[in-house]
Amino acid sequence: MELPEDDLNFEEDFSQVPPMPGPAALYLANKRSRQKRLIGLLGILLIVGVGIALLAVYKDSLFSSKPGTGSQTATSVEETPTVTIMDTTQAYFLESANAGQIFVIEGEVANESTRPVSFILLEGKLYNTDNQVAQSQRCFCGNPILKEELTKLSITEIQDKMMNREGRDLSNVHILPGNRVPFMLVFHNLPELDALSDYSIEVISAKLD
Repeated sequence: MELPEDDLNFEEDFSQVPPMPGPAALYLANKRSRQKRLIGLLGILLIVGVGIALLAVYKDSLFSSKPGTGSQTATSVEETPTVTIMDTTQAYFLESANAGQIFVIEGEVANESTRPVSFILLEGKLYNTDNQVAQSQRCFCGNPILKEELTKLSITEIQDKMMNREGRDLSNVHILPGNRVPFMLVFHNLPELDALSDYSIEVISAKLD
């Protein structure tokens, strides 16, 4: 039998078969594959490097803080001494043999802090009738002076006693919470008594132990 002429048309059939890739095409394909793998590896290394850097920066905060204490530490405020002047304060005039008339303010302060305090320093002020400060004086607590001593001692001696930082018998050192300490302020070289109208006392400083 003779084959149909259409079946003998090999040229037309073979022309539709895709050409096989040559050496150059295979090299380019392999090169692209290696580039993709290299880019992927570089990406992984970059992520790992960033993770190590972040761990190095934040390792102290991650490992040093205890559970439940981080926010408390961040918001905690340093405690300050709480010293209150009691309402037992009294004031009076005395005649001193060395300084003439003096004005004395005495009373007590209480440590209302949660910890012991030391070196409580007070300041007293005298005001004139225009409510202006006429005179001021400072003293450390724990230095009471007897009235008979006040009438005999010089002003320098009185001031030396008032400014004893530790207080007599260390009474102004390590004052426990809730305990009280006496104080005494002595003013001299007073203005005319008619010009004075009031006085005030305030806590200037104290140190937590």
